[in-house]
Amino acid sequence: MRTRESDDVKPYLQELKFEKIIIELPAEFLKIREALLRVFHSYIDELRNRKALWGPSSKTELIKTQKKIMLSISKGNRNFNLLLASSVCAQAIKIQHALELLETQTLLGFNKYLRELFRKAAAKENKGVVRLVSKPEFNYAFMKSNEMLANGIEHPKILRLKELIKKEKEENEKTKIIVFTQFRETASLISKEIGSLPGIKTKVFVGQGGKINSKMPKKSGKVPGLTQKEQKKIIEDFSSGKINVLCATSIGEEGLDIVEVSTVIFYEPVPSAIRTIQRRGRTARLMPGKLIILVAKNTRDEAHFYISKAKERKMHSAINHIKGHLANKMKIEKQKTL
Repeated sequence: MRTRESDDVKPYLQELKFEKIIIELPAEFLKIREALLRVFHSYIDELRNRKALWGPSSKTELIKTQKKIMLSISKGNRNFNLLLASSVCAQAIKIQHALELLETQTLLGFNKYLRELFRKAAAKENKGVVRLVSKPEFNYAFMKSNEMLANGIEHPKILRLKELIKKEKEENEKTKIIVFTQFRETASLISKEIGSLPGIKTKVFVGQGGKINSKMPKKSGKVPGLTQKEQKKIIEDFSSGKINVLCATSIGEEGLDIVEVSTVIFYEPVPSAIRTIQRRGRTARLMPGKLIILVAKNTRDEAHFYISKAKERKMHSAINHIKGHLANKMKIEKQKTL
């Protein structure tokens, strides 16, 4: 194992400056969150009453619960209580996803997701969704987000990101920046917003999957994938300077020959040590670099930031333990040989 501080690595790497920026959510966002949480907690209470959920109510745990319920149903257990629990769990997951978009992503992405749920309800694709969108709290969240967007309000991360990129460009005319984010919809909006800044030429860099097909509703809000040819062209333009900001999803983390950049910005932290290491590895190899992480206060962003750090410490500890064990084993074998 090698880290930036390893004796045989450190002399060959450049300085990496790190900055964590805490973003306060506006009062309007908090009111929407409060309304949706009331709906969410009612679903969780129902799941617990139906003996379908015992542990935490995080999105990850709910997805695990949903899989267990569906597995039981697929094996022939079509108990009415279980069928209702499956529907309730599905709606709780939808609320969790909506909350994630609201807290950590963009207001536009949040609004589009709610709009898509209304479309599904109108088409009567799912009875659970029909019940969900009929709730007053859900309608309040949708109408409030419509009103805010009409008034030009977006997630405060967007404004802070624009300020950061503008500053980086002013300090270094030849700057190259990668903005990492979880969702394609977010990457698309970021690219559109920062593309209006003077001297900024940006592209969205995403994977090949999820291409829009003829059967998908035109207003589904899905951001299409890129072909390998399109990906290669974007990387070439980024290397040559025709593009100076890439708005990338996980496709930019590994496996592609992307030129070193001066600044890496996490639009949100990721709860993965490996992905965090891969992202920050895009800078400060041959020249000094910056790593900036945007964290929405009192949201899952904070949890993901500390989870990633804890996992990385644990990983380093485990590998060092193995190294020590192997070194001792080799020493003993050598003594036996002698």
